[in-house]
Amino acid sequence: MKVRRNTGRIAGTVMSILLGRTWSGSAFADYEVIEVSAGGTIKGAAIWKGDIPAVPPLKVFADMDVCGETAESPVLQIDPQTKGLRFVLIYLEKAEKGKAPEAKYSLHMGKQKAVRTSRTCLFQEHVFPFVRTSQIGITNFDEVLHNPHFFHEKRSSLLNIAMPSPDREVITQLPRAQGVGVRFQCDVHVHMNGWMAAFPHPYFAVTDSEGRFELTNVPPGTYTLIAWHEGYDIVSFVSSRPTYDEPHVIRKSIEVKPHAVLEEQFHFPVRNVEVQWKVAGSD
Repeated sequence: MKVRRNTGRIAGTVMSILLGRTWSGSAFADYEVIEVSAGGTIKGAAIWKGDIPAVPPLKVFADMDVCGETAESPVLQIDPQTKGLRFVLIYLEKAEKGKAPEAKYSLHMGKQKAVRTSRTCLFQEHVFPFVRTSQIGITNFDEVLHNPHFFHEKRSSLLNIAMPSPDREVITQLPRAQGVGVRFQCDVHVHMNGWMAAFPHPYFAVTDSEGRFELTNVPPGTYTLIAWHEGYDIVSFVSSRPTYDEPHVIRKSIEVKPHAVLEEQFHFPVRNVEVQWKVAGSD
């Protein structure tokens, strides 16, 4: 399977809306892998406070016989029992040294029988963090063509690859990727959109369906811990693809002590947002 790389520039008026960057360039200093002998753990949850907005489904424009006429929106998933908020990215703003990253980070598209939360014609990892020096494995589980497309924080294309066959993994790398909250999408299906985060270090996590997270083997020290959650109100459409309001970001100064467990909670939303769409999918 051939990987197509497109280095063409994307129109600034479009991509300035699509990209929600919160990362400073100075954070991409060299990272040193060491043996962490007295590491601590940071764990906790992202919790939704107050009323839960009704987020509309997204209109589907391609392969409706497989994908359906509408698709569940992934932008605001809250557990009704715990009020835990899914798809919140938790990360250390800067880590100069620590544990080794994973050799490969995986991105999945479509319904996978072994994964209860997976959905047809959606990215399983709606928020997709990775270490930019590691490999990325991309798999399409659907019986339709998906075309994942990744962008650079400076609006150019990083990777654009057609994946017509189900259950086949493509291995690649995105060493030029930078930033948190950088858009990726399926070029075939305008309702399929996600956010990637390219890190120099492996101290990050995405909250699960109950809003929980855990960072392990963190070297003792003082850090800035950040919780990032995307905006969830559609502000416009670009060629029927939804674009959203600004992300919700919370920063905390923390101290990790040797062998200790530090528990933190993040309360969302950062600001009140009124969602007015009934079915999202047209200008």
